[in-house]
Amino acid sequence: MSYFIKMVGFFIRKIKFFYSSSPLFRNFFSWFASTPLYFIIMKHKISSQIKKDQKGPFNLVIETSNFCNARCLMCPYKTMKRVKKIMSDEIFEKIISRVKKEKLPINKVFFSGMGEPLTDPKLITRIAAVKKLGFPVRLYTNASLLTAAISQKLVDSGVDEVNISFNGTNPQEYEKIMGLNFQKTVQNINKLIEIKNPRPYGWSFRFLGIKHQSHSPRPFVQISSIVIEENKKSIQKHLKSWQGKVDSVTVSLAHQWGGGVKISSKLKVKSSTREPEQEFGSGLPCTQRGTRAKLKKVYPCRSLWHTLVIDSRGNFVVCCRDYESKYVLGNVITHSFAAIHQSSILEKFRQLHLQHSFNKLPQMCQKCNFPYQGGGEWLMPRALD
Repeated sequence: MSYFIKMVGFFIRKIKFFYSSSPLFRNFFSWFASTPLYFIIMKHKISSQIKKDQKGPFNLVIETSNFCNARCLMCPYKTMKRVKKIMSDEIFEKIISRVKKEKLPINKVFFSGMGEPLTDPKLITRIAAVKKLGFPVRLYTNASLLTAAISQKLVDSGVDEVNISFNGTNPQEYEKIMGLNFQKTVQNINKLIEIKNPRPYGWSFRFLGIKHQSHSPRPFVQISSIVIEENKKSIQKHLKSWQGKVDSVTVSLAHQWGGGVKISSKLKVKSSTREPEQEFGSGLPCTQRGTRAKLKKVYPCRSLWHTLVIDSRGNFVVCCRDYESKYVLGNVITHSFAAIHQSSILEKFRQLHLQHSFNKLPQMCQKCNFPYQGGGEWLMPRALD
């Protein structure tokens, strides 16, 4: 039975490509994810993956700034009461020294959080410091502050990926959703692409109607978009406008931020499915990791084992969606990574997730979208990368 479960799990992981590109496979997976067999497979896979995750490597999320110049409709930033702060040198240097001293096995470092990372004047230097340790780095940004000079320094820093939040097809739509200057941001993104691609690069071909392209020089640039009422009619046009310019375009529905954002009432997201591709057409030139099918069963959040989050004050928090830093595990100044990963608070969260006792968890977990994603991050371990 164990061998059979492993084989089925292997097969499911291998259909990831077909799932992201074929409505037939998506419909099949949505059905299969509701069957008893899938639940048995998931139970086995989660148990085995936890043993691996406890040893690492881990994803490390560092919020060097929780200041933000955007006012996105689908983000709780404007209601956040947490003190705004740029991470001090003392805290950042302590992170670096602990990583070195503890020889923390890291999969990837994410410069992200509740703020716009580029509001941190020392961001580029800090990215370079992490790159010197040999770890892959992903930067999340809205690109509004990404001047030509900063883009050049960013490319020179060795950053591996730049994930750009961009929502809107025209100035009116974009500025209504994000509260930023459309033309300026588009120019910034185009300049970044120009700097990292000084000449035509790579090859591409089409197979089964899907375009495949070789990786362009670093950084890998991805446009990430959220589908809400204000932009759902133009999402096809938006995605096509970036196709062939950046390395990847993703689309997803708005996150509830543990109840911090009222999706159904405030944003009026009227989607009949959790898969944007199904709602807006199977031909979307985008990628989507895992499944967001509406399921009867929910699954534990793998981030509780796989990801460590540090806010701008140096606090380890349970989750990157804890935008108020309510659930603090300790501080990097006084606590080691090992102590945090084995903390009693974090272990309590894990056990409640494993027991499916979501009603005993805080709103942050109860109203989170991720438990309803069909466990894709367990079946496809790199889904969180």
